[in-house]
Amino acid sequence: IKPPPRGTARARLDVYGQAYGLRLTEFLAHASPKFKCYLGETRFRQLAAAYIAAHPSDTPNARWYSRHLPTFLGEATAYRRAPELAELARLEQALNDAFDAADVPIMTVADIARIEPAQFGQMSFDLSPALGRFTAKTNVTSLWSSLRCDETPPAAERLALPIEVLVWRQAGASRFRILGAEEAMAVAAAGEGVSFAVICEMIAAMADPETAAARAASYLRGWIEAEIISDVRPARTDV
Repeated sequence: IKPPPRGTARARLDVYGQAYGLRLTEFLAHASPKFKCYLGETRFRQLAAAYIAAHPSDTPNARWYSRHLPTFLGEATAYRRAPELAELARLEQALNDAFDAADVPIMTVADIARIEPAQFGQMSFDLSPALGRFTAKTNVTSLWSSLRCDETPPAAERLALPIEVLVWRQAGASRFRILGAEEAMAVAAAGEGVSFAVICEMIAAMADPETAAARAASYLRGWIEAEIISDVRPARTDV
């Protein structure tokens, strides 16, 4: 750094360093606006400084700078006692990932109707790359929904039982909802290439066997309407 007309080279470098930190803080705020709102401006800037110190930028793409934030919040001494912070960051990250996921063809109800009923049980599903799931142990979905509506969020609390949160993209927008245990199991099986017939058997083992096929069909229709089925193909025999 050449000596400036006024001041010192060190002072000039410090100005650059401060600007660099501000830009990284902006990247974090852009990636996690509800998280920033939940923390407040002062606490968010403190968190950003700690994150920047722990995770210097290692990619030229600003989109990925915040990717370590959920893990950082879950491990850092100053934040891990508030697990809703890591989960709120994880939810926003999942919504961003869903929005940015690759475009793929989407199956419709009409496409499904063209498959011979006798063959359908042996079919498996390709799920959209925009689909994601994670387990939450706090009321993070209520916190995010309140923040989205510009309402005061409820007090953070640990749930009596963990919940499965499904995140996906529909009609160009990221969405999420809480899955029941049965549907969470069915989605996981579908993602592993399990045939529809086997998924029905798994559902029958969860509750009333007599209505298992109807419940499976209801889940499938919901997935199609939510635009998370990209293709249907014969199931692999090694699954």
